[in-house]
Amino acid sequence: MFDWRRLTRFTRYTGNWGDRQEIDYQWPATGFPVVRIRSGGAGGRKVAVGLIAIGDVAVGLVSIGAVSVGVLSLGAVAISWVLGLGAVAIGNLAGGAVAIGEVAAGAVAIGQYVAGAVAIGEHALGAVAIGEHTLGAVAIGESAYGGVAIGEHGFGLIPLTKDAIDWLTGLFD
Repeated sequence: MFDWRRLTRFTRYTGNWGDRQEIDYQWPATGFPVVRIRSGGAGGRKVAVGLIAIGDVAVGLVSIGAVSVGVLSLGAVAISWVLGLGAVAIGNLAGGAVAIGEVAAGAVAIGQYVAGAVAIGEHALGAVAIGEHTLGAVAIGESAYGGVAIGEHGFGLIPLTKDAIDWLTGLFD
């Protein structure tokens, strides 16, 4: 039978700050933390560094925290190389309230392929879409499709495109 106490042998609980305790967990050993969980108590924010890092500030291959930096990051502010998910997410694949990345989805999305309420990118889909190829209620770009289409080419209920203006002026020639 597995001894669960073995998992907590490198865990320290120090001090109390209200109901919040300081936690410092390192597994499998304190010198080589594959998994590191660190949360602050009275001392404020603590930084967790490990292959898998969980804490107030987390830095690791996989990181979860208020501020997280890594290959795969999840947190209020997530900065990642591959996948970032958080209120503010930065990475190749990013998702969050503000998402910045090659592929991004969020309330405000900035990148190459983006979707969001406000989408700014080469290929943008959103309520307000700004980019080279756009689709949205208000679409601004070289090729714009939406309710109000503003750009070089495109279609919309209100087409403010060069093609539409050329067509209108051609009617009166």
